[in-house]
Amino acid sequence: MNGPAVAEMATERLKRKRADRPGAAPLILDAAKLLMTNPQPVRAIVPKWLYEGLGLLVANPKVGKSTLILQIAVAVSTGGEIWGESVPRAKVLMIDLETNERRLRRKLEQAGATSIEPGWLSYATAWPRGLLGVDAIANALDSDPQIKLVVIDTLQRFRDVGGGRQNAYAADYEALAPLQQLCKERPGLAIVCVHHKRKSAGDDPIDSINGSAAIAGACDAIWIMSRKGAEYTLHIQGRDWERDEDTFAIERDGGRWRLVDGPRFSANDAEVLRHLEIAGGMTAPQLGDALGIHRVSAYERLRRMQERGLVRYSGEAWHVS
Repeated sequence: MNGPAVAEMATERLKRKRADRPGAAPLILDAAKLLMTNPQPVRAIVPKWLYEGLGLLVANPKVGKSTLILQIAVAVSTGGEIWGESVPRAKVLMIDLETNERRLRRKLEQAGATSIEPGWLSYATAWPRGLLGVDAIANALDSDPQIKLVVIDTLQRFRDVGGGRQNAYAADYEALAPLQQLCKERPGLAIVCVHHKRKSAGDDPIDSINGSAAIAGACDAIWIMSRKGAEYTLHIQGRDWERDEDTFAIERDGGRWRLVDGPRFSANDAEVLRHLEIAGGMTAPQLGDALGIHRVSAYERLRRMQERGLVRYSGEAWHVS
């Protein structure tokens, strides 16, 4: 049997596996019992910003969306911080289909990573498309349940090319629904797809998403980066978004993104400063022992704080600036 035939059989198997069985009796439940249950809280990947479920990061080309998602991926894989919030450490899988290893390394460095503890941030620059790709992600998650963030850059290169038999809405929904289902099957998992804007859009930021309304409808959270002149904004909508604000001014800071008028340092930074001040200076391994984290993670935290002028390296030790 040739390769295309094998791929076609695998695709049909995955469709049968993930689709509802025709004729199956619906499961009808009692809402009164539902109200008596204690629902599980929504799990945060980045507290106050990114939650479990399927997310979409949208921007025009060359705006810096890959830098932003890599900044988040580095913070998650190192247990760092984003915009004043301490990030619980978890493993990350990057599926970057628009780059090569040389450019990916440069983008990682721009996002603030010079060294990462082995095994916490994995990447692939080639991946199966469509349902085969979803199944490959599921296999990776089964092999390593500590993966809590999967990044797909970009959605267009991940989805099936299709034969043009479906209308745009159906095709867009079919591209995203299996990824959303994967998140439902695995509590605490976030999948973020990087996507492009359309050339023309109305006043509603959601209208700027390239594709049909099904793309926004299938996602649990949407981040939209916009640029007007030298000013950048980040607009966020989501099913679990409960903050009063939904649009934030952001700016580049040493190759990374930060909130305009955001906090100067996080709770993690404050803890580091406290240890350095009490000890009168520490090495990265000493700080790692004090914080209960790996020495590489401690060094990364110190180096990021050094870039922001919070600490300095002198006399073979780190000190409060």
